[in-house]
Amino acid sequence: MRLSSTIILTVVLAVATSTAQRMGIPSFEFLYTVNATLGERWQIGDYGQGSRVVIPITGGSFAGPRMSGTVNNLGADWGVTDAKGVFFPDTRYNLRTDDGADIYIQTSGPTQPNNQTLLRGVFQTGHPDYEWLNYVVATGVLQRPTGEDKGKYVIIDMWQISQIV
Repeated sequence: MRLSSTIILTVVLAVATSTAQRMGIPSFEFLYTVNATLGERWQIGDYGQGSRVVIPITGGSFAGPRMSGTVNNLGADWGVTDAKGVFFPDTRYNLRTDDGADIYIQTSGPTQPNNQTLLRGVFQTGHPDYEWLNYVVATGVLQRPTGEDKGKYVIIDMWQISQIV
């Protein structure tokens, strides 16, 4: 009985994997570039799973084809650096569009060896003109400046994952 169950399962899996087809490749639609200014860091310290730092997000601006505006002085990055030295941002902040809509955004993701950070973005807004953001699957690429501007701001390009082509 056990052998026949194993054979049936093997046949089912073989058929399922042979008939599975890729649905296509998602395309990306550019949402905006944000330049977010940062405040003084607060070192929370090592809590056993990494070292946490709080970095206030104090302002900035964003612009894209469908929306533009300012970054409110209301938010922060509660990031963690793990035991391997990889920084994982955990941000929550607010955008205000030029036409007065308030948008909450939360991002997280790992920093890569090239110092770029890849982000997942989640938006929330009650404004009817931007309600579509509540359903967006977004990804971003964060760049940090070097030299004398290090730690003063970050630049993030945000992209919407859209239709499968």
